[in-house]
Amino acid sequence: MRAIVHSLTRAAWHFCALTMAIVLPALVHAQPADDAQPVKALTTSSSGALLMLRDSSLFAVEGGSSTEITLPATDQGAKPTSLTRGADGSVYLAGPGLGMWRYDSASEIWQSLNDTLPNLGVTALAAHATQPGTLYAYLGKDGMFRSRDGGTEWVKVDSGPREPVQAFLHSDMPGSMESGWLYAGTTRGVARSMDCFCFWGDAGDLRGTVSAISYDPAAPENVYAVIEGQLHHSADGGETWTSLEIPQPVTALAFSPAQGLVVGTVNGNLFARGAAGEWTPVHD
Repeated sequence: MRAIVHSLTRAAWHFCALTMAIVLPALVHAQPADDAQPVKALTTSSSGALLMLRDSSLFAVEGGSSTEITLPATDQGAKPTSLTRGADGSVYLAGPGLGMWRYDSASEIWQSLNDTLPNLGVTALAAHATQPGTLYAYLGKDGMFRSRDGGTEWVKVDSGPREPVQAFLHSDMPGSMESGWLYAGTTRGVARSMDCFCFWGDAGDLRGTVSAISYDPAAPENVYAVIEGQLHHSADGGETWTSLEIPQPVTALAFSPAQGLVVGTVNGNLFARGAAGEWTPVHD
């Protein structure tokens, strides 16, 4: 009887070992790779490289390869959600619980710009299209703040649109009584105001939660917005909108001097839009 039990036990162990040998590689293979993380935000560096923010990593993508940029140390696991480049080429990063930071590419050090902000709850940021050092930060119920000195001093300038702002940009599109326009992607659609903060109104009838917004600096009347992964385009500064066909649901937008409109997707991929409207993968 003991011999039978021993034989059965050995057989069971062999079966388990064989099963694990088959199953474990499949499980390991099924784990999502880092490059499958959704792209949270995109911008470009002063050299023209694409800067791509994923869940907790920032990469510079140029020449078919990528280099990781160390993110600023944060308390309580706060993660960045917004990324932009200023008119002077400086790169800015922000997020709830993180506040606002500027990257010094020479020293490769992040500098906190939070000393005069009321709190660290920055959910969206923008940089002025032509004025170096002019920045905008949206802090939810605390409203919109502006800095004219690169983030040293912040001053509240407006309460913002009625709905919460998810994405933010400044455009030098003509027609403003001041120096340009502010576009806010809200939970209702796209809101627009001259940068004198005279009045926030709807930019067309596009409806839904806007998760990303961008524009073409070479043709500022061309504005792009993302709602639930779908890319929308306005050729008249936000008066009317049309949907664009895309290869994957979009999560981030940027304009590259070399590649034009670049989108980041939910699958972690980057695609550039050609002159004929075709999408080409940007390999990193």
